[in-house]
Parts: sequence; structure tokens; C-alpha cells
Amino acid sequence: MDYDEFMFTTGDCQKWLVTKKDAVLQWYSNGDRQIESSSISEKPYEARWYRRTNNKEDPWITLRDHGTSVPAGEVLYGENKFGNVHASNVLPAYNGANVYVRLSVDANAAQGQCRDAAAGKAGWKLVRHVGPGLKWHPATDQLLGTDEYGTPAGPQAAEAFSVKFDNQDFKEFMFSTGDCSKWLIATKESVLDWYSNKDRQIEASSISDQPYKARWYRRTNNKEDPWITLRDHSTSVPAGEVLYGEDNFGNVHASNVLPAYNGANVYIRS
Repeated sequence: MDYDEFMFTTGDCQKWLVTKKDAVLQWYSNGDRQIESSSISEKPYEARWYRRTNNKEDPWITLRDHGTSVPAGEVLYGENKFGNVHASNVLPAYNGANVYVRLSVDANAAQGQCRDAAAGKAGWKLVRHVGPGLKWHPATDQLLGTDEYGTPAGPQAAEAFSVKFDNQDFKEFMFSTGDCSKWLIATKESVLDWYSNKDRQIEASSISDQPYKARWYRRTNNKEDPWITLRDHSTSVPAGEVLYGEDNFGNVHASNVLPAYNGANVYIRS
């Protein structure tokens, strides 16, 4: 299912909040997370939440900071049948709790170019895919298009594959998550050069319809390169905005994006 927003509510809708998928599906411990709107504010604000790797009761989604929301009965989400006042202060009095998801109007419009690529339209050709796992592409050709592996099975495939494209005449790359919520278009020249934390031009993306630059890596002796990201590498890695990496690289570079956004794809067009 394609979505970019969550709504967490009490069963009677007295207490609720809307937040972005990106704000929820990262790792954080008492960290500030943005809330777009809620039953206590029509404007965006932040609250301290928990989503830790080894805590099965997480995430804790709350109207305000976790520390004040628990005694105030403002917890809107928890897991693993956790009880205590986290549950007793809210669920009996407010008729339980619900979780909703949706694809916002702005996101739906922004995904248009990526959806065209996924459908084989607008001249785009799918050449490389990695599924929703914990490692990036198996390729080590630094996007030259010489590596071939797997069985081509479309942009939603479970297994990784790559087709040869070094013999193709093309001018642009599109890098996208499998669900098309995050994508960018860059020229072949912008990608296939040598650079280390240098500005590279992005023609358009899921966050901007105007050209802009982001700091990427494509170093000669690093098999995991290139690292293609929506924004600068240093901010994109923790934010789950990495769109390309190689050599089965794992770590948060992969875990912050591939499982939550249904893998990733590479398209080319002339």
C-alpha cells in the first residue's frame, strides 16, 4: 500500500494526530518527531517519541512529549500488549485507539513521474532493483551498467536483479523507492563522475520540482559507491533518504529506507 501519512486516534476521536511516515518509521529514543496537526494544534509542532530497535512495545506515539503524555492519558500508540498507565489512562476512557494511513494529495501529485517510470511510460526503462531487505544492490560496477544478475520481475519484485545497460544510449537516471514516495532524476553526467561529498545536480525529485544540488559520493576504491541521496549524504542517511548504494551494503543506509519503502529501483531514459 502506498501512503505517506499516519493518523493515530482514540476511538472516540477526542485525541488524534497526523504525522508523516518518515517521522514515524525511523529509529529514535526520546527524540523530537514532527506532528503535522492534532487535536491540540492545527499547526505543525514536535513531540518526543520512542522507536528503539530492541523494544517490542515501541513506537510510542504521543500527543506531547512522552514523559508528560503518559500520565496525562495522551498516548495514542504502543505495541506488544503493553499495559500500565500507558494503556489504562487512555484506552478505557476514550474507547480504544485506531491507526489510519493515506497518500496525501501533494504526495500523490509528486509521485506522478515515478509512477510513469514504474509503468514503463515517458521513456523510462527499469534496469536495476533491490527488494525490501536490509542490504543495498549486489552490484559493484559503480552504476556503469556492466553487472547482470537475477531475473527481471518488475519494480515491486522481492528479489534483486540487474540488466546490462552499459551499451544503452541514455541521458538520465531516475532513482526511486519501490513505493515511489521518494525519487530523484539526475543526468548521466551528474552521476557518472568521480566525487567525494561533492555537490551534484538533481533535476527534479519528490521534494522539489526545481533543480537543486546534494552532496554525494562516487569514489574510485569504494565498492559501495555511488551513494545517491535526496539531500546531502550526511543528512539523508539518518533520515531514510538514501536512494542508491552497492556491494550489499547494510547498516542504517539500508535499514532506514528499504524495508519501509518497498525496496528501490533504477531507471534510465534517453
